[in-house]
Amino acid sequence: METKMVELQSRLDQFQMQSESGQTIVELTEQLEKAKADRVLWDEERQRMEAALNTERSARNALDAEMAAMREQLMKNVDLFESSTFQKRPSQKKNRDDDSCSRTTSNLSQLTGSFTAETINGVHSTSRGSPEVLLDNMASTFEQLRMINDLRQRNEHCQRETERMKAIIEASTLIETLDKKTSLKAFESIRVGELEGAYNRLKNDMERLVSGENGATHSVFERIMEENERLREEAVELRSMLSSHFEKQSVAGSSGYRRSPRPDSGHCSGADSEDGSSGADLEEDLCIERQCRHLKNLAENLTKMLTNQNLEIERLQQQLRFSESQTVFRPSDCSLDEAVRGAHKQTQLLAQQNMDLNDKLTRQSEELAEARAQLRGYSGPLGLENASDEEIIRLEAFEKGSIKHSGFLEVYNVPEFARIIVCELKPTLARLLTKNLPAYLLVAAFRNHDEKRDETALTGLFSSVHLVLKDTISRSHDLDLLSLWLVNLWRLFNLLRQYSGEDSQPEWHVANTETQNSYRFKAYDVAPIRDQLKLRIEECYTSLMKKAIEHVLSPKIVPGILQHESSSDLMTAGQERRDRNSGSVESQRKSLDDLLQFMEIVHTKLTTYGGDDIVVKQVIGQMARWMCALALNYMMFRRELCNFEKAIQIKHNVTQIQNWLNAKGLSDCRDHFEPLVQACHLLQSRKDPSNLDTLCGEMTSRLKPRQVVAILQHYDPSDEMEDGLSPEFLVQIQKKLNERAIANNDPIEDKDKLIMLGTYLPPFDTQPFSYSDFPLETLSLPSCLHMQSVCRLV
Repeated sequence: METKMVELQSRLDQFQMQSESGQTIVELTEQLEKAKADRVLWDEERQRMEAALNTERSARNALDAEMAAMREQLMKNVDLFESSTFQKRPSQKKNRDDDSCSRTTSNLSQLTGSFTAETINGVHSTSRGSPEVLLDNMASTFEQLRMINDLRQRNEHCQRETERMKAIIEASTLIETLDKKTSLKAFESIRVGELEGAYNRLKNDMERLVSGENGATHSVFERIMEENERLREEAVELRSMLSSHFEKQSVAGSSGYRRSPRPDSGHCSGADSEDGSSGADLEEDLCIERQCRHLKNLAENLTKMLTNQNLEIERLQQQLRFSESQTVFRPSDCSLDEAVRGAHKQTQLLAQQNMDLNDKLTRQSEELAEARAQLRGYSGPLGLENASDEEIIRLEAFEKGSIKHSGFLEVYNVPEFARIIVCELKPTLARLLTKNLPAYLLVAAFRNHDEKRDETALTGLFSSVHLVLKDTISRSHDLDLLSLWLVNLWRLFNLLRQYSGEDSQPEWHVANTETQNSYRFKAYDVAPIRDQLKLRIEECYTSLMKKAIEHVLSPKIVPGILQHESSSDLMTAGQERRDRNSGSVESQRKSLDDLLQFMEIVHTKLTTYGGDDIVVKQVIGQMARWMCALALNYMMFRRELCNFEKAIQIKHNVTQIQNWLNAKGLSDCRDHFEPLVQACHLLQSRKDPSNLDTLCGEMTSRLKPRQVVAILQHYDPSDEMEDGLSPEFLVQIQKKLNERAIANNDPIEDKDKLIMLGTYLPPFDTQPFSYSDFPLETLSLPSCLHMQSVCRLV
């Protein structure tokens, strides 16, 4: 027994020694790690110290080199002072010139000049002394020169301060003079009287309302106080804006020490504004401030509403938890049947909650997918407005073998479907989806009702979409939205012709495949729907051209075509003389680029949304007609534009536009500029009776007789040796043009026609047919539009 105890004791001692040695090893390991970390820190510190030491060494070497250079320069200066040049006395003539010059300068300049002369004379007199005296004199000379430079700097500073104080005194004098004017005093007195009268009226109204017994007194009082606070804020903001505006105006006109009138002086009418732009700027700033304030108040109200809703939700959740705790089911307090029924109720309640949570999770997943899709399409501050179709990434889904459809779309909720497809489909989102998606969805829905022979459902679906779309087109001024729906309406119009059951137009079906021919309407004739779509296409086309394009295009035509100076190297001195009367040329350098850029924007939007060649040619072609008509009408009555040099410039600008049309595959639209090109050729041609047949022949075939005469009447010879056109020559031109009109059987009204139809807009030509090879069986519903709850593909 004792032996076992001894063995156990020895084992226990061994275990203790092992544990102590293990702890010692751990402590030593920690100390080693700490020592290594300290060594790393000291190494880094040593490297930093070495870098600092190297920097100091380099700086010291630089200073030593600079000191050596200064020492060498000083020795050169000593040698220079000992030379014969500084030992010569200045001549009497030079002294007299210096004295006369010094008398014409300021007192400080006189003192400086005499002090410098005395110093130089002292140096001359002692230049033959010992080297120590020479070095002392040089040191004193350098010190005196430094003092002279300091005095000059102080003098310049004093002069600047004096000028500034004079300007302040003059400005104060002007302010006092303006304040002493009787008109200002009268205005202030009238203003004070009006404010006192308004205050007394409001005070009496407040006393009457507060003392009354009406129950709505408190609400009326609060409404008046809110209105008063709003008006006060608007007055303060308007006054601050006016003050800043007139401060900027006074700074701009400070070159003549003319101070702008005070914002409340009553003298800030059109006298201080030459172009009327100041009032427009103030109105725009005021509108922006009001919008900012409205949005700020709206954000605060929404925050308050959100907070209140959160509190209400928390309160309702607490009540729900309390009611559940009160109605908790306890099997021990009831019979077996009641326990089974209670368990079934709780199971159904849990299942319902689970379904609600699943629906909520699905909605949140769809919203997240939509947000991610929008973020993928976002490309900076400009978004997708200026992005080309090639720059937009579209992701196509994999084909699922288990999901097939026959190009039919079954719509459950027609009003919601119409709202989503018209209102929720924004242009920025449509760029990321399949081109012409609304048109394909609608034709698939029409085919479904035609297959079921449900005329009421088909006409009801079209009427719902038609009403929403008509209202959207009539109220919109947005270029993107109108372009989107012009393209989709045109595509839907052609799809209804391509898949119609009519055999009277074989060109509509000649390019169809067997599958597409099987998709043709079988039960009903959709010609009435096409007639309504034709009206909507014309309306959308008119809105696009008149509301979104015309007001932007018209101001760019004259600067871009008639005044652009891109061919200034071809201009002569006579043209430069006219340019001095026409204003700044620099502001017109980029006018043609702006015009081409706007045309590029319109073309990009139409092609991005799926516009075919017919739509693009009609829109761009109409823009070309407007450009030619407005430019020619403006040119015929401006003498400075009817000369040889301007004709070269205008022809160059028109060529640039025609080259852009060729690059976009719109060479057919070049012909719309032919009247303007012929007018340029007319100005460049030789104008004498021997060239009469050429002037009145094919060269001016696209110009009316009165247009040719008007251009020649305003012709301004560029060469001083060239004479103007005689009246007899113009009569011959008129007679020759009339004979040409009779020979060509031109209408009588064209004989006296002068002005081209400027912004006249003919209806959209719906006669051409556009074939679509898109397979309807590959159509899919985008999840970002949440259309799964209102329709499905079958």
